[in-house]
Amino acid sequence: MADFVLVHGGQRDGSIWDGVVPLLQAEGHKTFAPSLSRPDRSTLDGHISQVCSLFEEHELSGVMLVGHSYASFVITGVADRMPERLRHLVYVDSSVPRDGDSLYGIFEDMGFSSKDYYLPQDPPFLETLHFDEEKMRRIPKTYIHCTRSEFVALGRPTYEAVKRNAARDNWDYFEIESDHSVMSSHPKELAAILLGELGPRGPGQSVDHAGRS
Repeated sequence: MADFVLVHGGQRDGSIWDGVVPLLQAEGHKTFAPSLSRPDRSTLDGHISQVCSLFEEHELSGVMLVGHSYASFVITGVADRMPERLRHLVYVDSSVPRDGDSLYGIFEDMGFSSKDYYLPQDPPFLETLHFDEEKMRRIPKTYIHCTRSEFVALGRPTYEAVKRNAARDNWDYFEIESDHSVMSSHPKELAAILLGELGPRGPGQSVDHAGRS
């Protein structure tokens, strides 16, 4: 059995995973969906530390660590601090940060502004993340692309890079025909992917929501 930790995006809380949590628990997996501190009262480092503290408090190991949207920064930071406790990282319709990136810096690098999406200028979204990229490359990872996301134009370079470098960087890739909030609109499809990634697989397999290719 695996331990699942599901981390929400910047403008949500842990309840957004309510449709997914019971599906994972029904298979016997311990599942946590913490609510991060309000972004206007926290920092990126604070959010990373919250999840690390959850690992320690519940003595979690072999964790399937899942991050949606902004939480790509949080789970990457956790993986850099606690790689020995991880089984797999899952990035859900998100950016994939590089060392020294900030969330809104990625927006700007792609020719967008956070203001284009009416997003708040809170500290966690402005702060840079530093981590060991080579360490991250060795961890098995999955990217889930939501093909009807309102952020599809912003995310295109990310998921194209994931597919292009899947074998080198230890990625699996899936697509779900969903909006950005896939855990609410397609909880069964998302849970099926998460559960499927517990089994043996080779890196770099391109798949869609109906199954593996």
